[in-house]
Amino acid sequence: MKKEFNELKNNWESNKIEIELSDDSLAVLYGKIKEKEIENYFFYCSTITILTTILIVMSLFFLYVAPVKELLSRIGAGLMIFGLVFRISIEIVSIYKAKLIKTLDSTLKATETSLIFYQFRKTVHKVIAPVIVGLYTIGFYMITPKFSLYIEFLNLVLIDVSYIIIGVIIFIFIKIGVKKEMQKLTDIIEFKNDISE
Repeated sequence: MKKEFNELKNNWESNKIEIELSDDSLAVLYGKIKEKEIENYFFYCSTITILTTILIVMSLFFLYVAPVKELLSRIGAGLMIFGLVFRISIEIVSIYKAKLIKTLDSTLKATETSLIFYQFRKTVHKVIAPVIVGLYTIGFYMITPKFSLYIEFLNLVLIDVSYIIIGVIIFIFIKIGVKKEMQKLTDIIEFKNDISE
């Protein structure tokens, strides 16, 4: 039995065809990797820009339009602002970590670094982002009593309900964007694996 296995193994080894990648196909793979990386950088920078704009508008609103003076409202505003600042920081760290991945490094090292980065982004989307959204939502509803001083009850209920509806819509768009980002990261890893094989 062992002899038959060894013969089969030898036949397999002798008949295996090694496919070598040409310089052109390597250039194509490197080009695809670079394209996906640029798309992800744009995604991170867009996220930072949007969140920073929201942070500025919200901060100005809480300073000039509806200054929060009660403890509950201050905590609510603090949770909202802290959540945005923390998320912006995560996106900045993501750009930094993404730039650490050198496409032309030894492919094995680059693939390993890409996998670590992929896990980081996965953690951001599956753990950190929901916690931030939860804290932001708690903060929003902690400010509701402050708004009740200036807004009729029916309008306040409409605002609270619309927050949920808008949140669901935004969640769907974010989920689509996250899926695209994770697919691009998966593609980058696969391209790097193709190069190393």
